[in-house]
Formats: sequence, structure tokens, C-alpha cells
Amino acid sequence: MNGSQIEQKNGQTPEISGCTVPQNPKMTSSTVLKGSLAGITSGIIMGFFLKLTENATGQKVYILLLNVDFIPVIGKIQWTELIEFIFHLLVSLVLGLVFYHQSRKSKLRYWKRLGLVAALTLPALFLYFPLSVLDRKEVPAVDNWEAFLYWSLAHILFAFFLNHLYPVLEKWKR
Repeated sequence: MNGSQIEQKNGQTPEISGCTVPQNPKMTSSTVLKGSLAGITSGIIMGFFLKLTENATGQKVYILLLNVDFIPVIGKIQWTELIEFIFHLLVSLVLGLVFYHQSRKSKLRYWKRLGLVAALTLPALFLYFPLSVLDRKEVPAVDNWEAFLYWSLAHILFAFFLNHLYPVLEKWKR
């Protein structure tokens, strides 16, 4: 076999000139579906948590989540709450895809998945501060620690559900 030929052994791992090349699972339609479902479901739970929290406490954390008025071009448009929530779900979908694909590709067990989901979600906790400053709508002040606590709990809830939906979706035959 010359260097440009690839041989499949046992239908598993290709071998190029005696070197084993690991096969990584590709982003299949099943992975896209399951990752999207995990992200959107977790995003909906997070959104409803913040909406209920805002209604119960008066802290404008749900408005903070949905506000896009500081983003060039799209920020000049008056969007409905539903469209702003869809923007939030698009971000959740992307995070779900990244999490699900990486967890599957690396065959991560619970604790390593927990580390991955924390790495994906932790930066969002700290978005509270620039969002509080940049938003033009009435949102919590940058030093409102009660609102930051609710914001943090919502993102931890997102991470929890994203991580716990993974094994459920892995068992789902699609």
C-alpha cells in the first residue's frame, strides 16, 4: 500500500502507511437534531425561569436576556418579545450543538461534560455586566447583586438541563 492509500481495518479506523488515524464522529443530522433540541429546550427553561423571576421580583432580568438594542443594525429595529426570544433561542441552539457534538465526539462522561458545559456557560454569567451598561431599555443596574444572582441561577439552570438532556437524547434512536 502506498502513502496515499487508506485501508479500513475491521470497518473502524483507517490506517495510512501503518499510522492509525482516529475517526471523529461527523456532525450528522441526528447530532444536529439532538444538539438543537437540547439547546432549545434548555433555552426555553432558562427564559421561562427569568420571565417568572421578573414577574415575581420586579427585577428586569428577562428584559436583559432578550434585549438586542445595543447590537448594530438589528438594534435599531423594534422587535416583538417573541422575536427577541427567538434570538435568545438561536444562541441556545448554537450552544446546544457545540455541547452535544463535542460531548459525542470526545465520548465525554458526566464530569467531563459538566466541565464542558461550564466552559460554555460561565462566560454568559459575566455578560450581565456589559449588558447592564450597554442596554438602552430599563434593565438592572450593573451593581444589582440580586439581579445578578437570578441571572446566574438561570444560566446554571441552562447548563444543568443541557448536561442532563445529553444521556436522554443519546438513548433516543433517531
